[in-house]
Amino acid sequence: MIFLSIIGIIIETIAQSYLLEGSIATIKEVAKKAGVSVSTVSHVVNGTRFVSDDLRNKVLPVLDSLDYQPNRLAMGLRKKSSSAIGLIVADITNPFFSEIAWRVENLCHQKNYSVMLCNTNGSPSKEEFYLSRLAEWQVDGIIVVSSTSPVAHLNTFNKPDMPLTLIDIDSSGYEMDSISVDNFSGGKLAAQHLASLGHKRIACISGSVDTRYNQGRLNGFREGLMEAGVEVDETLFARADFNTFSGLNIANHLLEINDRPTAIFACSDLLAYGAMKSAHVKGLIVPDDLSIIGFDDIFLSPYTNPALTTIRQPIPELSEEAVNCFLTRKEDPGKTSRTIKLKLHIEIRDSTAPPTFSV
Repeated sequence: MIFLSIIGIIIETIAQSYLLEGSIATIKEVAKKAGVSVSTVSHVVNGTRFVSDDLRNKVLPVLDSLDYQPNRLAMGLRKKSSSAIGLIVADITNPFFSEIAWRVENLCHQKNYSVMLCNTNGSPSKEEFYLSRLAEWQVDGIIVVSSTSPVAHLNTFNKPDMPLTLIDIDSSGYEMDSISVDNFSGGKLAAQHLASLGHKRIACISGSVDTRYNQGRLNGFREGLMEAGVEVDETLFARADFNTFSGLNIANHLLEINDRPTAIFACSDLLAYGAMKSAHVKGLIVPDDLSIIGFDDIFLSPYTNPALTTIRQPIPELSEEAVNCFLTRKEDPGKTSRTIKLKLHIEIRDSTAPPTFSV
């Protein structure tokens, strides 16, 4: 017991030394100018003990006049809470990820949490770097969006005092909260829609990275075509990077073959934008000459010309559920993890229609 008490005193002493925020000279300057002790200034700043109104009224004006800035990282060390979370996304230039980041930040701000945004560019090594760095910075939790790492690897960073929450990743079998969508059913919806319009030559532009969500969309699309009695022509299936330029290049190739497709399913809206640009350059009218359907329903898709038909991802719900899972886990670390799967639906707009001719 005596040994533990000594350890406690040592830890408290170290913590107090960290809590001389800013610099030692600065906190001493505040104390000297206010005519109080250094510990009184520290208690006013950190709220660690009761300070009378008389002393508080001496300290606060001096803090303002010297523009004193407390060291929040040091405060987090003592309180075991940084009031910050990490948000790791695959590509912040993709509106799908940027919209999630915007919504997560806004929701966390309402709960007095700041967000540290990390962009991986789809690199597993960069993702691991940020996971390790956020752990070193002792954030209160981490939200990971569309990871390229195996779930088992992510789970090694999942701690009671720093829980991981996953978006667009199914963490079944692990004690991590995850919020995802049924990408398989989304791909199937796209196939069913194009087949119902009467299309027979249907192409697919999917992502180049063999991610779980991309593969799910691709598999669902294939099954949807087969169930509708439409031939799955693998020569019309191509992989691209998840960006508009890549979608343009792949669509250029698909639209130059003799027996070209009358419809294209793009596994992201950005890929669909590229396909629409390709059709325009080649003098094709969407949807009269070529139907195009995307996936995501990012905020730009209703405003393309024509407005893009797409599989809608519930981005607001994904973001809200992720933040709620994090807050619940922080309040009760022992609570059973949740695997939430949200439904997808199709937004039928102006970029798809029955084929007007046979190629």
